[in-house]
Amino acid sequence: MSGKNIHSEPFDNGTITKLEIFEDYAQAWIPTFVMQPRFGEIHIFDFFSGPGYDSNNIPGSPIRILNKINEQLGNILQSKTKIVLHLNEFEPNLKAQKKFELLKKNCEEFILLNPKFKYFLTVNYYNENAEDLFFKLLPTIQEFPSLVYLDQNGVKFISQEYVDELEKLNTTDFIYFVSSSFFKRYGKTEEFKKALEIEIEELESEEYRNMHRLVFNKINSRLPENSELKLFPFSIKKNANIYGIIFGAKNYAAVDKFLKIAWKRNNLNGEADFDIDEDKTKIQLDMFEGKKMTKIEKFKNDLESKLLENTSVTNKQVLMYTYANGHIPQHAVDLLKQMKKEGKLDYEGKSPFLNYENVFRKYNIVNYKIIK
Repeated sequence: MSGKNIHSEPFDNGTITKLEIFEDYAQAWIPTFVMQPRFGEIHIFDFFSGPGYDSNNIPGSPIRILNKINEQLGNILQSKTKIVLHLNEFEPNLKAQKKFELLKKNCEEFILLNPKFKYFLTVNYYNENAEDLFFKLLPTIQEFPSLVYLDQNGVKFISQEYVDELEKLNTTDFIYFVSSSFFKRYGKTEEFKKALEIEIEELESEEYRNMHRLVFNKINSRLPENSELKLFPFSIKKNANIYGIIFGAKNYAAVDKFLKIAWKRNNLNGEADFDIDEDKTKIQLDMFEGKKMTKIEKFKNDLESKLLENTSVTNKQVLMYTYANGHIPQHAVDLLKQMKKEGKLDYEGKSPFLNYENVFRKYNIVNYKIIK
């Protein structure tokens, strides 16, 4: 199945959403490693770069990455961190690789306008099949702190062989872009079965809006039982299709950053650029079932039930449960304060100290006493 040449026309809203999430995460990721002296070199990989701009001159992922690097110029020069950017663009079956030539031209023009880049930035350009290039560059990804974008217009990179390699990495964060709803139409074909086999009955019975969740759950279920890799989905509606991002990392700092970006983009569910669970309608009472819970309400209800099963828990236990369920710390903080006010739970002071900084950076572990 041939991919659409999305750069010969303006980016649609779904593509803009995807690019903005990529960009927001780069903005959070770059200073994390630049500000730590022990990391002298970091790498960013964009395996499906495109030419750099769409037909309306809106920046694509490589230019957005360069912009985020430029924003950290002062910190980078101070820390003397080397940044290596790997950009790949390849159009199979085409003799003239016009997108690749445009990619180099556009990036080199941007770099010329920022002369201080020469002190720390190296850009490697590739015009190769991404599936082969991934394994060629894997030793580099394994060696250095890396951010990997797999922005394919398809599904091949969710094949087990790629997931297995990414699962082994310890200082690598990655973001997939998957054409999830294509499984609804092409899931019976060998190409799609090779990437991810989903039972026909599941494909036919699943609601269209949940197709990315179905794909995500299948990928997540294939991880080793003791895996420390944490995956999170974000569904994107593009016209009549459902696409999606899958974010992966082993570090809780990365998880915290991504979930904050996702929930800032959509404070209803933090999981889609649309109302995937129809939470807006749950404000109304159902005549027969009563009020249905929104995603946040259900999380708080489940967390409260978990807490009441114990006599005491720590802020670290609650924070890890919160992340595992795809929520930001504030959702749990709101519940803890409410439970304290109602006399169901107690902790010293006004704050439950439930955030990444306190738990994982300062090791400020607090006990919550459950009152029964």
